[in-house]
Amino acid sequence: MNPTTPSPPSSSSSSSSSSSSSSPQTLLDLITNLLSLLLLSSLSVQSFTGRWQVLHSKLTALRSSLSSLSSSPHWSDNPLLLSLLPSLHSTLHRLSSLSHQCSLPSFSGGKLLMQSDLDMASSSLSNSLHDLDLLLRSGVLHHSNAIVLSHPGPSSTKEDLGFFVRDLFTRLQIGGIEFKKKALESLLQLLTQDDEKSKSATLVAKEGNVAYLIHLLDFNNDNLIREHATTAVSVLASANDESRKAVFEEGGLGPLLRILETGSMSLKEKASAAVEAITADPENAWAISAYGGVSILTEACRSGSTVTQAHAVGAIRNVANVEEIKNSLAEEGAVTVLIQVLISGTSSAQEKAAHCIAILASSANLCVFACYSIDQ
Repeated sequence: MNPTTPSPPSSSSSSSSSSSSSSPQTLLDLITNLLSLLLLSSLSVQSFTGRWQVLHSKLTALRSSLSSLSSSPHWSDNPLLLSLLPSLHSTLHRLSSLSHQCSLPSFSGGKLLMQSDLDMASSSLSNSLHDLDLLLRSGVLHHSNAIVLSHPGPSSTKEDLGFFVRDLFTRLQIGGIEFKKKALESLLQLLTQDDEKSKSATLVAKEGNVAYLIHLLDFNNDNLIREHATTAVSVLASANDESRKAVFEEGGLGPLLRILETGSMSLKEKASAAVEAITADPENAWAISAYGGVSILTEACRSGSTVTQAHAVGAIRNVANVEEIKNSLAEEGAVTVLIQVLISGTSSAQEKAAHCIAILASSANLCVFACYSIDQ
C-alpha cells in the first residue's frame, strides 16, 4: 500500500520570493519540512516512477547533507548559503508541484514536458547537493572566520593557511561572479608574495582545487575571471616543481595553449610563461605535440609581443630534443622563425633561440632543417 500523498505546499512563487529574505535558520527549517513531505510523496507517484526513484535517492542524500549542515557550528554565518539555500528551496517547491501532478491516478499532461521538467529539477538538485557537499568537506563551516575572507598574516599557522586556501576555493567554486573575483584577487595576493611565492604555490597545489582553477581559463567565463585565473595558473606553473606538476596533471597545458593561440596580448604573455615552465620538465615535453602546440608556439615566436616571443622560444627550446617534435618544427618552418628571433629578438629570446638552433643542428636532420630555412 502506497503512503498517503501529502498535499502540495501553497503557491511556490510566493514562498520562493519570501525565502530569499528569510533568515538562514528559518529557511533551513522550511527546506527540512518540505523535504520530509517530498520524501513521502516521491514514494506514492503513479507516473514516471523510474525518474522519481532517482529523485528519491537524491532527496535522501540531501536529508543527510542538511543534517550535517545544521550540526556545523558556524553554518548560518557562511555567506555562500545566502544564495544556495534559496535556490534549493525553489527547487524543492518545484519538485513538490511535480510530485502532486505525478501522483494523480491518471496523468493527463504532456509527457515530454513533464520528463523535461523532472530532468531539470533533478539537475538543479544535483547541483545543490554538489555545492553542499563541497561546503561540508572543506571544513569552512566549522570556523567562525569563514565569515570574512581575510588574508592570513605573517604569524598565521599552517592550519590557518590551509583553511584560508580551502575557504577561498570553496567560494571560487560555489559563489557567483563577485565571489569568484574576490576569491581570485585573494589567491593572487597570496601567490605573489615575493618572499613566500614558492611556499604559497605548494600550499595551493595541496589544499586548493587546481583543476577548477584551470576550468576558469575557458573562454566562456567572465573576462576578468579568466585573466585572474590565467595569472594564478601561470604563477603556479612557474613557482616550483610541485605546483607545476599539479598544473600539468590537472590538464592545464591544453587550455594554456588555446589562450596562447587566441587570447589577448596580456593573456598570451602569461600563458606563454606557463607553457615554458611546464615544458621545462622533460617528462611533459611530449604533450606539446598532443595539443598541436608546435604550430602555436611557432606563431607566437613569429607574431607575439617581445615577452610572449621570449617565452615561446624558451618552450620550443625545451621540447626540441623530442624526435617527433623536431620533425614538426621542420614542417612548421620554425627554424626560419628562430633565425629571425636570433637577429632581431630581445637578448633573452636571442639566447634561447641560439640554444634551440644548436640543439636542432646537432641532430641527424640538420639537412632537412637547413632546406626549410632556405625555402622560407
